[in-house]
Amino acid sequence: MIEITCPVCGHVFQIKRDTLAIAGISDGIEKRLKDGTYFQHICSKCHHLFTMIYPFVFRNPQKKTSLVLSQQSTIKGFDQEEKVVRCKDADSFLLAYKALSQDLNLSFLIRKQKQFRSIWPSVIFDNYDPDHHCLWVQVHGEWKACCLTKEEEQELKTIV
Repeated sequence: MIEITCPVCGHVFQIKRDTLAIAGISDGIEKRLKDGTYFQHICSKCHHLFTMIYPFVFRNPQKKTSLVLSQQSTIKGFDQEEKVVRCKDADSFLLAYKALSQDLNLSFLIRKQKQFRSIWPSVIFDNYDPDHHCLWVQVHGEWKACCLTKEEEQELKTIV
């Protein structure tokens, strides 16, 4: 059980949540990570939708990657060959999940997202469309396709 405080009304409650998910085994969790709703919760008192932040690890043993949602600066207990990405907030975690699950360059996506946010402050990356050479993003619930140059597309596909 995890203790959560509603950021709007201050209501304190406990909720049962998984703190570890494994690719290919945790299908329900993966579906919610993919659609961006995994860390969302509606307060039972004020009915405000908010993002929960609590320690969470998503491991993909096949790709030798782990995503960690944690406020701690050092993370221990992972294999040296494993790529570990630490995220401080749910939005960063979801971006990293989408990038790594699609075998995309996370650093490139972070730079592109900053560029998009100078135009649309609330942009959310969804996926890469190789057939149309673009990134799909959501801005205030509307879908937008952002075309990539050949150089950008090559960098996006280059895993570091």
